[in-house]
Amino acid sequence: MPLHEVINNKSVLIGRETITIDGRNIKVFTYLEKRAYSRAAIGSKGVHIRLASWMSKADQQEQYKSLKQWAIQHLNKHKSLSLYKGFRTYEDGSTFEIAGKAFTILRRYHSGQKSTGKLKNGVMTLHLAEGMSPAEEQEHRSYLVARMVGNAFLPEIRRRLEELNVQHFQKAIGKVRLRNNTSNWGSCSYDGNISISTRLLFAPWPAIDYVLIHELAHLVEHNHSDRFWKQVERAMPDYRKHEIWLDKNNHLCQF
Repeated sequence: MPLHEVINNKSVLIGRETITIDGRNIKVFTYLEKRAYSRAAIGSKGVHIRLASWMSKADQQEQYKSLKQWAIQHLNKHKSLSLYKGFRTYEDGSTFEIAGKAFTILRRYHSGQKSTGKLKNGVMTLHLAEGMSPAEEQEHRSYLVARMVGNAFLPEIRRRLEELNVQHFQKAIGKVRLRNNTSNWGSCSYDGNISISTRLLFAPWPAIDYVLIHELAHLVEHNHSDRFWKQVERAMPDYRKHEIWLDKNNHLCQF
């Protein structure tokens, strides 16, 4: 695996390969980035491994092997969630509830090639391109709903992050994003940018707070050391029960 220098804090694609799992060909992309720690995520295009540029080449190689193995094990274990395609149908006129809010779903079709969504006054209108296969249309519906949910709840999540930060950490927060990440609940970059999975909004609010505290703790400790977990426990002594809930109910938190 070739390694390159990160220039101007940009993500550098350093590797691309295809692995076969249960008869499926899955792409693996490897990036080198200025970040606090290495991580892997599973998205619609494949597995994305992001290596921390500050680590030695030997440690980067070890992290790459470890994260790739994690992805393989995850995809083998959760076949129904592999490169997840949403299972909610979002029927025309139906009601969709998440995080204590209800939205009405309207489905409209057009002859164009691009599907779009619009949220107004609690109504999510899905403008879907005609001619898609059922699987393609389901993917588009799930993507559009997840994106609109992210836009709707972003101010509330940002506000809650700031409240918890003032209470427990008092660190500078960068950008906050809500994304439909299917492989983790959140992440915190070296620069303090926090990304939260929109799937988390299916969880009870105490579990949501746990993930927010987890990511805020990375503003203090950029790793998962004992010092990091002490920061989490100091802010939320009962965090383990919320961690267990998320692990057991991951399959329910899907668009």
